[in-house]
Amino acid sequence: MNSKLTKSYFLWPGRNIMRALVAIPRFNKVSEIEEKMRSMFPTGYPVLCSSGRAALVLALIESKVSRSDLVGVFPFASHCVLDAISRIATPLSGICASTVSLRIVYHQWGYVQETKLSPNTIEDCVDTLCVPGTKLFPGDGHFEIWSLPKILGTTSGGVLWCREEETATRLRGFRNERGGGTFQWLLRLLAGSYPRFYHYWQGAEGTLGAVSRLQTGEIMTAVRKWEDFVADRQKKLEMVLPIAIEWLPNQSNRLPTVVPIDIKFSDCNIQEWGISSGFRMIERLDGNGSRSLVKVLPLPIHQDVPVLWLEKQIARIRNHVLF
Repeated sequence: MNSKLTKSYFLWPGRNIMRALVAIPRFNKVSEIEEKMRSMFPTGYPVLCSSGRAALVLALIESKVSRSDLVGVFPFASHCVLDAISRIATPLSGICASTVSLRIVYHQWGYVQETKLSPNTIEDCVDTLCVPGTKLFPGDGHFEIWSLPKILGTTSGGVLWCREEETATRLRGFRNERGGGTFQWLLRLLAGSYPRFYHYWQGAEGTLGAVSRLQTGEIMTAVRKWEDFVADRQKKLEMVLPIAIEWLPNQSNRLPTVVPIDIKFSDCNIQEWGISSGFRMIERLDGNGSRSLVKVLPLPIHQDVPVLWLEKQIARIRNHVLF
């Protein structure tokens, strides 16, 4: 098949700028969105931010770390995570529990491999789609962070989940004082067509965090479709589980954005199949505490992916992978 004619899908759903613009008149108060999310996930207190990056910075500030403090990060941490940490503290790759002041633990693609964490841990769940009612803080960390573009396909938005209502109230006030809003959101929209604007947005985002009124319609519309996204994801997850790698936990309440496939071949260009991410690495945690990086095929199952496309990929994988 000609790759130019193959529709491609990435690790996360794509942004729809036109949908965001159409939703502008559907204004909602930020507090209304937070109350809606609190009703869906009552084990935490949400602070709606302009992005997951801004949410991470707020969590770091609340954790009382500074430049002299080392913050442990996961392998292949993205530049946005490193940038956010570097504004407040100093990132350090690896665990090194005896030297770091706190850790940021990434439950990669929605899979929780590490639990019983230290209380001063920030759980990075940016691409986890939780079933309403799911207990938050799966590793017993102090904060949990979501990225709404990676979960809902919005153009912006992030959620910082706090354990205590007092903490959430304090951080909402601090978020509003830091500002941001409309200009930052417009830069983010423009970045979709003009990449240079992304650098302008990125340069200021870590110092801000307030949500523009113009963002709220799109975010609330997507939140109200949460149950639909969950039903769609559960159906696709059930389709793919028979070929998924066996050592990852099978979670019914935390739904992944992709399903990693243990590859036994290296001669296939999966980007020609329409999997635009190519092969990726996932960290494996064994019961004895050892860690390793495993090369996998990350098969997308998020809401952008049609069932027929997914069925075709499953058939292709079955033809190439030796189980």
